Amino acid sequence: MLEKAIKHGQKVQECVRELGRGLEILLKEKNLEKARGIFNNVDLLEDEADSLRREIQKDISKGELNPSVRTDLSHLIKRMDDVANCANGVARRITTIPIKFWEQSSAETINLVIEMMKITVKCVDFLDKLVIDLLEERTHVKEFASQINYLEHEVDILNIELRRSLQETNYDINYFTAFTIGSIFDILEGISDAIEVVADYIMVLLTSANVL
Repeated sequence: MLEKAIKHGQKVQECVRELGRGLEILLKEKNLEKARGIFNNVDLLEDEADSLRREIQKDISKGELNPSVRTDLSHLIKRMDDVANCANGVARRITTIPIKFWEQSSAETINLVIEMMKITVKCVDFLDKLVIDLLEERTHVKEFASQINYLEHEVDILNIELRRSLQETNYDINYFTAFTIGSIFDILEGISDAIEVVADYIMVLLTSANVL
């Protein structure tokens, strides 16, 4: 079961990394069709993560583990799943934005979005290391969790700068497009938030009597 948990974490990581790859192509190459194919991969990866989550929950329900460990593992997997859901939420919505929005965006706005995504990918890289370390040696858990906290804060700062940059640009888009864009950036920021929630939960597990 723990091997499945590690594999689930890796699928979650792939979701975020693939989203980052799609954003790079969309924002640097302005190639919506090519990016759409990559964003579709995020959806497929999230579905695979869901399947693994269901398998783990089925295993947990068999009662082979200590009840407290079963509960902790179930909560951990659910929080991990939230990360993949956020990544897929961005991937699904961003393809609905007309390419002219990105063409009208300033270089500063584009760079801020790309930098937010790069740091988010770093964040999920540490999450993968954190989960593996939790389920194996537990020698660097605090270090990895601290890195995640730091990177999440960096994303928050960039998000504020992004909001300012967006408001300084005159866009020729309708109100619904503007609303959708705002929603996308909320969820994009939410990926690192969700990663931090996992890290914080893992730290709680380590400081409590119930450790996986």
